[in-house]
Amino acid sequence: MLKRIALTLLFCLISAHSWGGYELATSHGRAILSVTENEREYNVNLNIIPNKNWYIYSHQSGEFGLPAQIEWNLKDNILETEDWSEGEDIIYQGFSVNVYRSPASYTAKIYKNSADLPSFDLSWMACNDECIPEKIHFDFESESFAPLEEYTPAPATDIQPEMSFVAALMFAFLGGIILNLMPCVFPVLFIKIIGVVQDKTRRRRIVDALSYLAGVLTCFLIIAGILQFLKQQGTAIGWGFQLQSPWFVAVMAAVFFILFLSFLDVINFNIPLHYSFSGPFLTGLVAVLVASPCTAPFMGAAVGWILTANVSPIVFYTVFAALGLGYALPFFCAEFFPRVMQKILPRPGRWMLWLKRAFAIPMLLTCSWLLWVLWGNVTAHNGLWQPYDRKKIETMSANGEKLFIDFTAKWCITCIVNEKTVLNTDKFMQLAKEKHIHLFKADWTNRSSEITSALAQYNRGSVPLYVYYDGTGKYEFLPQILTLKNVRRTIK
Repeated sequence: MLKRIALTLLFCLISAHSWGGYELATSHGRAILSVTENEREYNVNLNIIPNKNWYIYSHQSGEFGLPAQIEWNLKDNILETEDWSEGEDIIYQGFSVNVYRSPASYTAKIYKNSADLPSFDLSWMACNDECIPEKIHFDFESESFAPLEEYTPAPATDIQPEMSFVAALMFAFLGGIILNLMPCVFPVLFIKIIGVVQDKTRRRRIVDALSYLAGVLTCFLIIAGILQFLKQQGTAIGWGFQLQSPWFVAVMAAVFFILFLSFLDVINFNIPLHYSFSGPFLTGLVAVLVASPCTAPFMGAAVGWILTANVSPIVFYTVFAALGLGYALPFFCAEFFPRVMQKILPRPGRWMLWLKRAFAIPMLLTCSWLLWVLWGNVTAHNGLWQPYDRKKIETMSANGEKLFIDFTAKWCITCIVNEKTVLNTDKFMQLAKEKHIHLFKADWTNRSSEITSALAQYNRGSVPLYVYYDGTGKYEFLPQILTLKNVRRTIK
C-alpha cells in the first residue's frame, strides 16, 4: 500500500509542474498569470488588478460598457472550462453597471491536444473620469515565465444583482408599453380597437381584459422558457430568434394572409371568438408573436441583460412577465376605462367597415414582408457599408478611426424603417463621408454566433442596435428609433 502511494506521489512530481509570476501591466491596471501543467491539461489562473481609483468593467458589464474579455489562440488545444469572478454592481449616471474595483480572477482548463503552447489576449475597459480600452497579450512561450511561488487567485465575491434586477424590471415594463407603438405591432391594433368600441357589459370588459392579459403573459413566458432552455444548452441566441426559423416565418405569413382575406370579407369566421374567453386570449397570443421581431426603447437593455446575466429562473421569468404587463397595459386600461376611449374614438358606424378594409392593407404588407424574409432577399446597400468584422473594428477603433455599426435583420421592421428613413439616405451617406465615419453592418437575419456574440459584447440580445465610436476609443448607443437629427447630435 505504501509503495503504491509513493509511486503515485513520484508520478505526480514528475508529470506536473507550474509556471508563475508572469505579470504585465497597462496604464490603468495589471494582470498576473500562473499556469499549472500536468500530463493532460493546463490549469490557468489570472489575477486582474485595477489601479487605485480606477475600475474595470467586468465580464458582464451591465447596461453599457465594454466587458472584460479573453480571446484565446489555442493552437489546436481545447478550452474545456473557463470562469470569471463576480464583479460589483454600481450606479453610474442612473445606469447599473458591473465592475471590478478590487482584484478579480479568471480561471480556465485547457486540454492538451497539440505540442504548441497556447496564448491569449486580455482586453478590458478601464474607467475613472474617462474610459480607456486596453489590451494585454500573454504567451505561454514567453521567457518571462518563472518557477511558481505559491499563488492564490482572488476570491470570487458573491454580489447579488438587486439593482440590475430592479432596472431590468423597470426597463422591461416601459419597453413593453412602448412596444405597442412599434411598426410591427400596427396590424393588430384594429383587432384591439374593435373590442374596445363595442358596447359590452362591465363584466364582459373585465373578462376580455383579463383574458387578453393572460394571452400576452402566456406567450411571453413561453418565449422566455424557450430562450432559457437554449441558453442552458449554451446556444447563442437573442430576442426575435423565432423569425430565424423558415417554418415559423411561413406559418406567420399564412396567418396574415388569412387575416387579410378576412378583413376584406372574402372569407368569414363563423365562430364568434371575440365574445368568448378564447377570443381576447388568442388576440393576446397573436399580438406578442407579431411584436416579436421588434425591440422597443428600454426593452433592448432589459432583454440583453437577462440573456447574458447569470440569474435564477425566477428573476429570468419575472423580467419577461414585466415586459408582458407593460405590453398588455394600454388595452387593459382601455377595457377598464371605456368612456375615455369613447371620447377619443368616433361613434360606431360605417367608418368601422371602411377602417376594417383599410387595415387589410398592413395585413397584406406584413404578409409580403414575411415572404420576403422567407425568400431571403437582401436589400442592396450603399457601397460605403462593410460587413461586420470584429477584428477590423477593434483595430480601427484603437487607431482612432470613427465607426458606426448597424446591428440589423431583415425580419426586424424597426430596422428596415430606420434604414429606409435614415441609414440608406443620401443625407446620411454624405454625413458619413464628411465626418470620415466607417460604416459596418452586422446582419442577424440568419442565425450567426458571431453577431450574437457581438451583441452580447455590448450586453444586448436584440436588434436594432446602433453603436458609434467617436475616434477616441469610446463608444455610445444611439436611440432605437433613428432620425437624422439624433444621429447628427450623437456624431457631434
